[in-house]
Amino acid sequence: MNLASLMQEIATRLGTVPGLRIHAQPPKTITPPAAIVSYPESVQYDQTYGRGMTRVEALKVWLVVGIVTDRAGRDSLSEYVSDEGEKSIKLCLEDYEGETWDDLTVASVEFDVVTIAGVDYMAAGLTINLACQGTPAA
Repeated sequence: MNLASLMQEIATRLGTVPGLRIHAQPPKTITPPAAIVSYPESVQYDQTYGRGMTRVEALKVWLVVGIVTDRAGRDSLSEYVSDEGEKSIKLCLEDYEGETWDDLTVASVEFDVVTIAGVDYMAAGLTINLACQGTPAA
C-alpha cells in the first residue's frame, strides 16, 4: 500500500463531485468550496495471514465551504455530507471500486470552524477507514 497513491486516488475520485476544488494533500492556500485529502490517524500493517491486508484508519477528507454565518455555506456543506444525492462525498467514495483499496467506509463526519487568512469558514472532516492489499511476504 502506497499512501501517496491512495490519497491521490481518493482526490481523483472526489474530482467527480460537482463544484469542489480538490487537493490531494493539505495545501498552502484554499478557495472554498474545497475538499482536502489529509493524512490518516494510523496505518496497521499485516492484518491477515501472510501480510495480506493493511488497514488505513481515520483518513480525513476536510470540506471547507463558505463563511460560517452564510446560509449558502450551510446549504452547500449539507449537500456534501449527505448520504444521498450527486454531491454526496459518502456515495462518491463508497460506490467506487478503488485500485488502491479493497474496502472503503466513510465512518463519520465532524463539524468545525477553521480560520484561513483571517476568515472563519465552516468545515467538515469526514473520517474514512480503508482495507488495502498488503505486500505478501517473500
